[in-house]
Amino acid sequence: MNAEVLAVSVDSEHSHKAWINGDLGKINFPLASDMTKEIARKYGVLDEKLGIALRGLFIISPEGHVKYSVVHDLGIGRSVGETMRVLKALQTGGLCPIDWNEGDELL
Repeated sequence: MNAEVLAVSVDSEHSHKAWINGDLGKINFPLASDMTKEIARKYGVLDEKLGIALRGLFIISPEGHVKYSVVHDLGIGRSVGETMRVLKALQTGGLCPIDWNEGDELL
């Protein structure tokens, strides 16, 4: 989709390896460890009281501008399908109506 994926977690490298060797399985994108929690803090997803990061997802333009962001509580997973729909909408360069999908008319 002409996009790069980068995952960042406040977990350690060792925790990442355990996830990849277990439930997560092989991934084909970089997974970075944010042990200092600096990135989570800067993106506004860090729960300072608990010292954990909420589930944040960001689409950032090549120029470095956040074009889409969503932050979920820990008990809610993210939707790959919705993320792809939003990325396609952003790539149209047009104005997409509610529930727009690829192939639909723009406003």
